[in-house]
Amino acid sequence: MIALLLLLIFIVYRIYKSKRPLTKFSHFYDKAFYLEEKKEYEKALDLRKQALELDTLTNLERAELNLANGKMYLKLAQYKKATDYFDISFELAKEETFPYSKGIDEIVEAYLQANRKEDAIELVNKMLERQSYDKKYKKLQSIKEKLKSV
Repeated sequence: MIALLLLLIFIVYRIYKSKRPLTKFSHFYDKAFYLEEKKEYEKALDLRKQALELDTLTNLERAELNLANGKMYLKLAQYKKATDYFDISFELAKEETFPYSKGIDEIVEAYLQANRKEDAIELVNKMLERQSYDKKYKKLQSIKEKLKSV
């Protein structure tokens, strides 16, 4: 009897969760990621655009939504669109602190694939400046050296 009641509660919760209105950054972000995993790219993009209309978002949250769009286009090998979103993301987050991520390597590669080598170099230089609060950014020094030789 208790197992049946727990199952019923779980089902009601799942239905409620899938139907609840999206009102917060995390709601939009998670749902868009879920749609992207299901390869529903246009729906994910539309959902992130809706999220960007929220007036409660911080610049870092706006940057994260744009970064997610860029990464989605990167997966689709649409480098120009990806770098356009990366540009927006990094502009929004230029005054924010955020930790180093290995994904920066992929982003630099996207700029190269989009024939934007100078922008890739500029991005790496800006990221290297962030060593003041996260020493892991120093890892980008080797990428900077590679970019000079390309």
